[in-house]
Amino acid sequence: MRNREKLTLTLLCAVAYFVIDAPVQLTGILPSYAGIKNFLPSTLGLFFGVYGAIGCVIGCVLSAVMMGAGSVKIPGVMHEVVCVIIAGMGMFHGWHFLVKSGRISFKTWPDYGRYSGLLAVLCVIVGGVYSSAGLRAGISAGLAYFLTGLFIGVPVSILFSSLLYIEPVMPKGKSLSYDADFCLLPNAESLEGANEILEMAAMKRGVKMKRVLEIQSCIEELALRIQKAHPDARISVSVTFGDAISARIHYGGEKYNPFRIDPDEDEIDIMSLAIIKHRAIRASFSYSGGENQVHAVV
Repeated sequence: MRNREKLTLTLLCAVAYFVIDAPVQLTGILPSYAGIKNFLPSTLGLFFGVYGAIGCVIGCVLSAVMMGAGSVKIPGVMHEVVCVIIAGMGMFHGWHFLVKSGRISFKTWPDYGRYSGLLAVLCVIVGGVYSSAGLRAGISAGLAYFLTGLFIGVPVSILFSSLLYIEPVMPKGKSLSYDADFCLLPNAESLEGANEILEMAAMKRGVKMKRVLEIQSCIEELALRIQKAHPDARISVSVTFGDAISARIHYGGEKYNPFRIDPDEDEIDIMSLAIIKHRAIRASFSYSGGENQVHAVV
């Protein structure tokens, strides 16, 4: 991940925390440790590691300073900062210690049990930190983190991992595993080999052939468009099977967005692209450092 992406990710997490926390701080109805913002450290920490945790810390401090109107209680803010770091980094390292593949999934009961168990342990620690301000504050803070993490954090994590397929930040020295990895070269044999790899990977995961054909046709059409613009392009493809199917496509060269229709394209090409857009739950394109990146979820 490039420094610009790290900074952007951290700032986005900070904005999310601030936007959710500021209205609660403004009303003054609830104590500083309460509110729906408590699900953010564990959830953003799980997916974005240190950048999610630091972003939540920045959002926490900004909320306290801007909404406190000059009457910020330093001990309370420090308690919250410490608990944000504990919840964020604890969930991040705990999950990746238990899950060697690096995948974040909520498809089986063990997945929910793992998340709930980690959350419970972290919330006990959070309650212990706040207990220095009183037993009642400690119990309330621990419950607030646990209940919001369970009833709000889980649905958000499912959305991130199953439909949006947000790629999580990985601990240093560890890489994310995909169900299928291959490269496409400008020849028919390359595509045939890729289709075989996809079919074998889908068979292991119990994916129906209809779904496999959908992602195969999507990848093939995108590859044809890319190779038309960059004839010598080496296209790297990583596929993840789940509730939806995620295909991440990387290729070098000048910036080229395969989802953009050129005025001189014929009707068949336009129709093929329209079919991809119709099937896709989401489709995105980015370009940075001489590398084109496409993400399609069908």
